[in-house]
Amino acid sequence: MLAQIALFAVGLVVLTCGAEALIRGAARVARALGVSPFIVGFTIIGFGTSAPELVVSLSAALAGSSEIALGNVVGSNIANVGVVLGGAALLAPLAARMRLLKVELPLVIGCSLLLWALCWDGAVSRTDGGVLLAGFVLLAVYMFRAARAEPPDVKEEVGLVAADKTRVWVAALLVLVGLCALVAGAHLMVSAAVDLARRFGVSEWLIGLTVVAVGTSLPELAAGVAGALRGEADLVLGNVAGSNLFNVLLILGVTATIQPMPVPPSALALELPVMTAFAVLMLLFVAWGLRVRRWEGAALVAAYLAFVAWQVTRPAQ
Repeated sequence: MLAQIALFAVGLVVLTCGAEALIRGAARVARALGVSPFIVGFTIIGFGTSAPELVVSLSAALAGSSEIALGNVVGSNIANVGVVLGGAALLAPLAARMRLLKVELPLVIGCSLLLWALCWDGAVSRTDGGVLLAGFVLLAVYMFRAARAEPPDVKEEVGLVAADKTRVWVAALLVLVGLCALVAGAHLMVSAAVDLARRFGVSEWLIGLTVVAVGTSLPELAAGVAGALRGEADLVLGNVAGSNLFNVLLILGVTATIQPMPVPPSALALELPVMTAFAVLMLLFVAWGLRVRRWEGAALVAAYLAFVAWQVTRPAQ
């Protein structure tokens, strides 16, 4: 047990260093290429910090632990809103852009509802995985066009310049190093946490929803905290929205296409509605003044803690 705790601590250190490198590199890439920090947060960071979810979910599904695979994604999406967004807003209020309210957050809610509907027959089949992957392709095309169509006034507003392109490769290398450190740190922490949880006889569904979900959301949390402390609100908000979309469309799409996953009965009535409710709550907070305030961050964190307490104390599934 002491060895697992030590691995958890080492993973946390690696994760923290990776988050700082990722935020610094991503911000430099955005400014050098003339792309808004939100787009970078939504794509590079959102995809990069979802890498642990992809690795863990696919590995779990192939190992026959499909409840961990599905619970990981559902729990991670809840944790991204409750812990990552809530924790970042507690550190510093986050200003949002109208586009987030009109486009990205409705997409997050729509994907949550889509997953809920696909799970209604009791399984996420290969066909369902294909549907999710098709949605991911459409999302990727949209984001590529959006990045190319950034208007000059937006670039000027966020202080973007394109004069430092010779150093883009340095910033890109920093992003790559940060992502590698995030994935490695998350892997160490999740492995240690799962081993510890199983020692206490916790169900795989609960492990996936809580321990694994929080562990694989640590890159998002670390990146969110670093972004909030550095005043990069767009990176934080883009990271949360992008990660939640990638988790549903890409991670579950790839995993289900390779290995179909049965859906626990409680997921339809409880966890999937909770995941959707957190997405709706995020939209409502952003809609009120285009800002996530500290008290709203506190409310999100409290709601997540209540969810975890409810999961831990309710009868075994």
